[in-house]
Amino acid sequence: MNTRIPLLGRATALALAIVLASPVLAREHDRGTAEQQREDKQDDNKQDNSRRDEARGKGRKAHEDAQRAEAGRQNEAFAPSRPDRRALQEREREAARERNDARNDARQADVTRQREQQDEARDARQRQEEARQRASEQRLQAERQRDEHQRELRERNAQARDVRERDAAQRQAAQHREREQQPVWRDMDRRGRDDANDQARRDAEQRQADARRDAERARREDARRDAERTHRDDAHRDDARRDARLSEQERNRRIELQQQRTAQYRREAQARQAAERSRISALQHDRRMRQYRYQQQYWQGQRNLSDRWYSRNYSYYNDPYYYTPPSYRYLRAGRWYEVNRYSADLLRQAVRLGYDQGYRAGEADRYDGWRYDYRNNFAYADANYGYYGYYVDQAEYNHYFRQAFRRGYEDGYGRGYRYGRYDDGNYVILASVLQAILGLQPY
Repeated sequence: MNTRIPLLGRATALALAIVLASPVLAREHDRGTAEQQREDKQDDNKQDNSRRDEARGKGRKAHEDAQRAEAGRQNEAFAPSRPDRRALQEREREAARERNDARNDARQADVTRQREQQDEARDARQRQEEARQRASEQRLQAERQRDEHQRELRERNAQARDVRERDAAQRQAAQHREREQQPVWRDMDRRGRDDANDQARRDAEQRQADARRDAERARREDARRDAERTHRDDAHRDDARRDARLSEQERNRRIELQQQRTAQYRREAQARQAAERSRISALQHDRRMRQYRYQQQYWQGQRNLSDRWYSRNYSYYNDPYYYTPPSYRYLRAGRWYEVNRYSADLLRQAVRLGYDQGYRAGEADRYDGWRYDYRNNFAYADANYGYYGYYVDQAEYNHYFRQAFRRGYEDGYGRGYRYGRYDDGNYVILASVLQAILGLQPY
């Protein structure tokens, strides 16, 4: 009984809630139904509008097709008498473009052909120039080889002659000493013969050394006499030719040439001072102290020689060089040069000073432990030691200075005397080598 009362209450409450909620639910249903009807009506209107638009579009398209067909019929009817202006303009533009393209192609072909012709001409000129250069180089090489061969032949002949002379002097001295010693050998006691033999051997070696020194002294004396004889001959030859002096015009030409040489040499001498400073810095950086001292001595000697020369009261018109005719000639690079005694003396000086300075430079490199390299020595590059700008071209002086410098450097670096000798603090080139280098011929 107690259980049924709650159940009945619950049923009653549920029925009452349904009754109260029914009007609300009815209104919500009606509202949703109305909204659905409006949406369906809108969809129907949209479909009707779409069908009408489609019908109107088909009508317009049919009308436009009819108009185009009518225009096509009219164009076909009037085509012979009324051409299309746009088509004509298009054809004219196409023809103009074709003409422009043809002209451009022709111009491009002409430019290409001209360039090819220019390239061919340039290549031909270049080949001709290369051929000329090769021919010139071959000719110069042949001349250098011929000169070098002649020089080497002269040097070998001079050396062979010196060797023969020394050997002959030594043999004569040895024979003379042996003849003097024959009585001594017979008087010697048998017990002291061994000691005597040793002493005799030492005496013989000493005599040979004395003979060599005597021969060298005799050869130097002969060279000195030859030099004096040559100088006297030059003086006699100049005295004999004094009456046949050069013309006033030739003397003026020589003076003008000399003034140009002097001016050029002084300009170059000023430019060499900067190079001297740069070279000194490089030697100090490489710690080549012996070569550094040699270069200092080189420049100091050059300045002393220049000061002595320029301190004279020099006059062009009182210098006999300018009116003395040529008395020597020499060959260089296939060409003969004619000079007088003053020019010849200056060229001999270039050879003597070149050998002396080359020996000192090679000796300095040897002491410094530097490589054999005379070409990069500054004295070889300068080659103006003892030159003042007078009597000969600077290039001639430089050439013969370097020829002797190379030989002196070889002797100094190798500690030998193949081309010269040591004489009272100076390194003197052999007279035969000097003649082989210079090749002066009196006439």
